[in-house]
Amino acid sequence: MIDNPDHMVGFYIAVNLLLNLILAYRVSAVRQKINVMTGTGDHDPLYKSSRAHTVNAEYTPIGLIGLLGLLILYSSVWVIHAAGVALTLGRLLNAFGLLRSSESTPARLWGTLLTWIGQLIAALGCLYYIFA
Repeated sequence: MIDNPDHMVGFYIAVNLLLNLILAYRVSAVRQKINVMTGTGDHDPLYKSSRAHTVNAEYTPIGLIGLLGLLILYSSVWVIHAAGVALTLGRLLNAFGLLRSSESTPARLWGTLLTWIGQLIAALGCLYYIFA
């Protein structure tokens, strides 16, 4: 386990950045393949790829800002890991679920819940370390 807080936050940032790049690449690759440069047309794989990337881009930055807040406030390594694991696993599950189906799936549900839990841990952790 990584026990240096700077390295921990850097690790979660790196993994989430790589996930975002992979999702962005998938959108570009599908666009190139079907020659649709804007929108999604009626192409379901492009819609799913686009949604997976968009949702990831909506939620990930806020979670990573929360991790940086925990780092700045010298929080426990366990709090950083709890928020980082929840956020990262949530984003991976959500992307997997969205790429498989545009309908509701267990992976999307758990991915969303874990993402929210990660953000909640970060938010409450920041408040705790500010006022403790």
